[in-house]
Amino acid sequence: MRASVRTARAIGSVAGQALRVAFDRSVPTGGARAPLRVEDVTAAWLAEVFGVAPETIHHIRVVDAHSGTAARARIEVTSDADIPASLFLKMPPRNYFQHVLMNLFSLGAREIDAYRALGDEPPIRVPRCYATRFDPVRGRAVLVLEDLSPTARFRTVGDPLDRSEAEAVVDAMADLHAAFWQDRAGAAGNARSEVETQLGILIRRRLLGTLTGHAADLVPATVREQIRIFYQRGREIDAFWASRPQTLIHGDPHLGNLFFEGSTPGFLDWQISTTGCGMRDVAYFANSSVEPELLREIERGLVERYAARLDAAGIEADPEQLWTLYKVGIAELLLAIVCTAEAGERMQSLAVTRCGVARAVAGVEAHDSLALLAALLDDMRV
Repeated sequence: MRASVRTARAIGSVAGQALRVAFDRSVPTGGARAPLRVEDVTAAWLAEVFGVAPETIHHIRVVDAHSGTAARARIEVTSDADIPASLFLKMPPRNYFQHVLMNLFSLGAREIDAYRALGDEPPIRVPRCYATRFDPVRGRAVLVLEDLSPTARFRTVGDPLDRSEAEAVVDAMADLHAAFWQDRAGAAGNARSEVETQLGILIRRRLLGTLTGHAADLVPATVREQIRIFYQRGREIDAFWASRPQTLIHGDPHLGNLFFEGSTPGFLDWQISTTGCGMRDVAYFANSSVEPELLREIERGLVERYAARLDAAGIEADPEQLWTLYKVGIAELLLAIVCTAEAGERMQSLAVTRCGVARAVAGVEAHDSLALLAALLDDMRV
């Protein structure tokens, strides 16, 4: 397909979703299958979700709520029915731009698919998913999840992470990836559509062509030049990663999307989960969440630990090959965090993105990841 046709389809998709979201937010939808706002969550809707009589739910109170890439809320429920007294909801974002972005890249639908794939007995700790609702006409996705606040510790990217915690997260990643290795469970995540791929390339070109965001000063000139590979050779990069063994990956496993219960890590926010190469998760997590000085000491050991855990699950894993994929996988983190920084604080706070960009740059420079990526793409052309 010609690039001009792909671009036209991508732009058409943006226009279509922009209109769809505008309509969705302006036209009342009482009794909708997937409520737009936490204020729209009624006793009748919650009763339908849990399969109980509406009269058994007496009161719903919003404890707290905020909105970013999705709207999130904790609610307390007073009820005679056998349902949790506290719940966590994920819903469409309040910000119009973010709502359009969610629909364009099917973020809500992807998260629903991830929880369905993980099932009732997931291989790693995740919030229990009580119910999901998706409105295919309006594109709304709503998840009713376990409220982790009584038991979990939440962190941000700027918080310290020690060796044992990093090892525990890598162990959990190996367990997740082994469970869905080469889709042997038959439930790995959905790959990106053609329109999503082209739209991603267009966004990268816009954001990475000239860096002007609040973390641009942290990106050296050499890296600024090299990072353009993500829109100049974007499809080759996709083909490279698709040629590696595939599994269900989280896609965005920085420390802010994790939680700990004691020493056990758990994983939140599965909005960009997909079928992909497991080492991308490992490289992304380690370089976004561990201080560079400590990471340089332990990263080779983390990769070897991951390989050994796959071996123990009956999956042949070559530590040297995984080490190469780890080094090139750091570039994926750089791509994600620099684009986030260029999009402004509506995506992440300044402090978080600056910390993430600094760590990603440190990893890319330590391993010459972008040059390695280019060399591997050249090898595929031969």
